[in-house]
Amino acid sequence: MKTRKNIIMIIAASALFALPSCSDFMDLKPTTEYLKEQVFEDAATTQSLINTIYDYVIDAAREHTTNGLTDDAYFTHNYGQIAVNEATCSASDLQWYGRGNCPFNWAQTYKGIYYANLVLENIDKVPEKAGFDLKQMKGETRFLRAYMYTNLVRGIGGVPIVDKTVGDYTKTEEMQIARSSIGDCLDFILKDLDEAIASLPATAPLGRATKWAAVSLKARICLHIASPLYADRIINKLDVNQYHGDREALYRKALEAAKEVIDSKAFKLIDCNAPTVAEIADKYHKITTTNNDELIFTKQFASSKITNQVNLQHGPNGYHNWSGTTPTQDFVMHFEMEDGSLNNTLTKVGDHQVGNPYNGREPRFYACIGYDGAVWGRKRAADGYALDPTPLGNLQCGTYELNDGTDVTVNLPDGKEVKFKGIYGCDTRQGPIEDWNGSWTSYYEKKMIDTSIDAANYPQLCPYPYIRLAEMYLIAAEACTELNQLDEAAAFLDVLRARTGRPDTKATLNVRKKTFDQAAMREFVRHERRTELFMEDSRYYDIRRWMIGEECGNKTLCGMIVFARLKDGKTAKRPYIYNESTWDYHYYVRDLSFREKRKWDNKMYFAPIKRDEINRNAKLVQNPGQG
Repeated sequence: MKTRKNIIMIIAASALFALPSCSDFMDLKPTTEYLKEQVFEDAATTQSLINTIYDYVIDAAREHTTNGLTDDAYFTHNYGQIAVNEATCSASDLQWYGRGNCPFNWAQTYKGIYYANLVLENIDKVPEKAGFDLKQMKGETRFLRAYMYTNLVRGIGGVPIVDKTVGDYTKTEEMQIARSSIGDCLDFILKDLDEAIASLPATAPLGRATKWAAVSLKARICLHIASPLYADRIINKLDVNQYHGDREALYRKALEAAKEVIDSKAFKLIDCNAPTVAEIADKYHKITTTNNDELIFTKQFASSKITNQVNLQHGPNGYHNWSGTTPTQDFVMHFEMEDGSLNNTLTKVGDHQVGNPYNGREPRFYACIGYDGAVWGRKRAADGYALDPTPLGNLQCGTYELNDGTDVTVNLPDGKEVKFKGIYGCDTRQGPIEDWNGSWTSYYEKKMIDTSIDAANYPQLCPYPYIRLAEMYLIAAEACTELNQLDEAAAFLDVLRARTGRPDTKATLNVRKKTFDQAAMREFVRHERRTELFMEDSRYYDIRRWMIGEECGNKTLCGMIVFARLKDGKTAKRPYIYNESTWDYHYYVRDLSFREKRKWDNKMYFAPIKRDEINRNAKLVQNPGQG
């Protein structure tokens, strides 16, 4: 009879790995069993096991991700994430942290690390085989292990370094592994990455690890650990979560790695410049919905098995989609104006404006945000087309006065009501199409969605960008700023901003009445990073590493109330079509605290470790405040 420790699970490269449900990171519950010796007798079978490990690098092409745990977005359906945003989750009740969508889920990540360790322990025994490069396969595995440890460290802090498979994981003493310090974890990650860089090719098929993906990950982790959170000794009180090394040296390492990727010319920023803002926005939108020269490391999807359904999960209910994660009012108003200035209206509950507040924005706004009146990009299904007969769909996120309408009511933030004859837009929570899936914020995320696809019936083939070249420019700019090399920092930002027609850094600071100094540049880099990396699994970690949780985590969750009244002398009947010459459009900032009362607690700088893991391993220390 085969014993558990001699059996591993392996699947074909094209299949999606189904995670077993368990908490022990050493536990395995295979659905297809192979003797370990059989797997490593053949390079093809070994490669299939490595392919499985890729599935433990969790992408953010999902209904709810870390984005909904930030001031950028809100998860419409609340479960799991509300507890994180209200700081009520704990070691006994992980909520979203315990779900498979969490990129630093303890149980599943250590499972991936187990498989990586298994490969690294055995790959030198695998016979050579035509069509398979064992050196490259080893480099892939080291890169993937480094990526998984990077996720653990960014989410939880110092974690146990498990660099080999456990002899007998059923014995409690085999599992007594203490948390390593942040510094030791960083050294381990960098060692894996250096070995991966030496083993990986400069180019590979889409979705596979390359030398440049490893160099890019080095830049990311060095910048992360150099950040203020790991130097803090007041809020960050746990020693294993504190970095005791030279932070300036880390910033230099991050800069060096980012510049190496940029200077390699292996990738290039997509030039989005065009005659109109709409054309620039369209080009920019394609950066995250197509395979292109800017993408360094991606998750690739297919029409079956490994599917990307963000178009269904995040799209408007008027298209029979779910509006899973939607932009907040705070993020929408964060985008700069066309001249580089910042907006200071419609930022507080009750703020009111008559007239479109979305005109005159920078191109990235139109590429990322679906708002009332915006063109979505596809004709609606029959029931929606009867309500919105436009060729590419105009989002209806408000309430509209029509002469042949029925009685409608708009509830204003001050408790007053506005009543008139009209209709509720088909992309609202009062509309006629799947109202339960309407956005609470009155916005929709567009950035990662191929809006030309019939999302209710077909997945999209958009890759997920784990790492793209724009991030290297942002890392270089931030590192230069922290090293007080401000002109160099501005130069990196200027290249990035120029590709969407943005004014250069110094001119923009001048428009914003800011001095060109380190404090202003730090603010500028952070603003640019929030804009550029929206929905790319960045903001959650940035808030923490910069230690701005108090500022960002306590913001009132807000959306928008939109309604349109007919101008004097104007008449209109169904179907409604957005028209600023026919209607006066009113916009009120809406308080959504009744949905999610966001509250920051400093314990949220590091996620909790599940209590079962603490009970199982006496050497584990819990993160402060997580019980």
